[in-house]
Amino acid sequence: MDEYRPRPDDTGAWQDRDPERERRERRPAPPPPAPVQPYQQSYPQARPVVLVPAKTPGLAVLFSFLWLGAGNCYAGQVGLGVTLIVAQVVCAPVAAFLASITFGLSLVVTVPIWLVAFAVSAATGYSRCTEHNRSLGLHRY
Repeated sequence: MDEYRPRPDDTGAWQDRDPERERRERRPAPPPPAPVQPYQQSYPQARPVVLVPAKTPGLAVLFSFLWLGAGNCYAGQVGLGVTLIVAQVVCAPVAAFLASITFGLSLVVTVPIWLVAFAVSAATGYSRCTEHNRSLGLHRY
């Protein structure tokens, strides 16, 4: 068995020695951590998707029949549609008043005018709906 022999620089006894601390002091320091790089997205920026619904041309014709100009508003021709709605709101009471005074004879003039206005409104609403659907790539309508 080896005996403990004090050295000149040894101030403590063998019981005071800490081998773990000595091992740590001999080990080299770890390198500093590498700087963290921000995440770089490799995909192109996603663009929002806008869903535009198809418009049914038959509904534009039906709306034009129920309320003159409503089919044009549905088709996206809001200016023309509002103009036709205002014209109907103004002209319908005048036509009714004239029909009551002339015992219905003025209906011979006002009904054909309304039919022509309906035909124009229905045709423009229908064509605008089909043009809208074709611009979306829907050729069925």
